[in-house]
Amino acid sequence: MKRFLSSLVILFIFLLVYLVFANEKPSTEVLFNAWNTEGKISFVGTETSGIYIRDRFNITVSRVFALSSGKFRREYIFPSFLVGDLLIDDGRKSYYYQSNRDTLTIGSSFYDPPHRDIHNKILELILKNYDIYSQPDKFLSRDVTKIFITSKNSKTPLLILWVDNQTNLILKRERYSTDGKLQEYSFYTDIDFSTIPDERLFLWTKPKKDFRIIDRRERFIPLEEFKKRLSDLIIFSPLQERGYECISIKEVPNGLAYHFSDGINSVLIFDLRIPPPIPPDVRRSIVEGIRYSYWQFDGMSGFAWSYKRKNFLVIGIIDRDIIEKVIRGYK
Repeated sequence: MKRFLSSLVILFIFLLVYLVFANEKPSTEVLFNAWNTEGKISFVGTETSGIYIRDRFNITVSRVFALSSGKFRREYIFPSFLVGDLLIDDGRKSYYYQSNRDTLTIGSSFYDPPHRDIHNKILELILKNYDIYSQPDKFLSRDVTKIFITSKNSKTPLLILWVDNQTNLILKRERYSTDGKLQEYSFYTDIDFSTIPDERLFLWTKPKKDFRIIDRRERFIPLEEFKKRLSDLIIFSPLQERGYECISIKEVPNGLAYHFSDGINSVLIFDLRIPPPIPPDVRRSIVEGIRYSYWQFDGMSGFAWSYKRKNFLVIGIIDRDIIEKVIRGYK
């Protein structure tokens, strides 16, 4: 009889554990759902963001409104020099009004096809180049899944996401350097999914006073167009060997900008018709007879060089030896 009861208890525990884990979604599925939720959930919330610059965190607080139709509004409420600034994305264009500067910057929507393609490609690269695991957690008194994204040779998290189990919205995120230093974060201090924002909040209304307009809508060049010109991309093979892929090419003043990413880290390579501005106190070196300048700023690296009437600027999280290989590729 005792043996029967013991077996029954063991069976009950096994079934309980099975039911608990059977209801848990795989980490990659949670991440996939969260990634594809952006612009598809209506809510109102207060978000705090921080970024590490020059040995200190710069913090902003804003009121956020979102509609499931890909519309977004951000009202800045801290710090004082941002109070009154407003960002509206109506699904077609984005409008950023800086009240202290009386300036309106018009850009592309965060939800237009080119930006969506980049967003989806980054997820593809995360799944390809990084390991993912998760654990249950609580945030804002809600059940969430805490997603850890790590490099394949280390379990130190590079990106942590707190994903709401009910809506799949990312409620909190933290990004770390390879040495475990917090670089940037964002989190909601309150969020309301039951209140649907008024559509009128996402209509840009001109202020009564005069303001200056800057049009920065980007022109992306289809990647397929550049794949036909393989000679333009072969020189970037050292980046591709490290898991980076070109996720966008766009026109910028005086040239082109290539955006490479491995899913977590990004590198921008500018091919310019005129030499780029270079910060003071840079270091200089020579590789294969080509002189280049390089510098570092808060974990970001910068490189600049000229060769055969072409000028290049590289900005991102990238090792110097990789860029030297790229420079050699231009000879």
